[in-house]
Amino acid sequence: MSAAPPEAARRPGGWGAHVPAVLAGLGVLLLLQLLGTLLVALLHLPVPGAVVGLVLLVALGVRHRGLVRRVEPAGDPLLRHLQLLFVPPGVGVVTEASRLADAAGPLALAVGGSFAAGLVVAGLLLQALLRRGRAGSR
Repeated sequence: MSAAPPEAARRPGGWGAHVPAVLAGLGVLLLLQLLGTLLVALLHLPVPGAVVGLVLLVALGVRHRGLVRRVEPAGDPLLRHLQLLFVPPGVGVVTEASRLADAAGPLALAVGGSFAAGLVVAGLLLQALLRRGRAGSR
């Protein structure tokens, strides 16, 4: 005799009635990533497919609130352990240290330049928003 699944693991009726919530959410996330990768390949976009999939997730989440609730059980554990995703790049930095040392100048210029550009854009945006807020309160 099998016990019924816990209430949190049960899905409401519909396509996921017998699928655990985490698996259903992970399936939606992977489907959107696959769709993003497909769009990048077909349209020759200069961004990773995972980024396009994330943009699709946000766009669909704004339009359909139920999608957010559907992927939340899978997304929460992934976000909770996000630091583990930095292990492979860290290993790459250690194994390719000599190659990185050869390109230290251009890398420092790129990192410093992008930091400065981001700081300027954030400052200008903040000033514009503050001016807009003051003008709206009058």
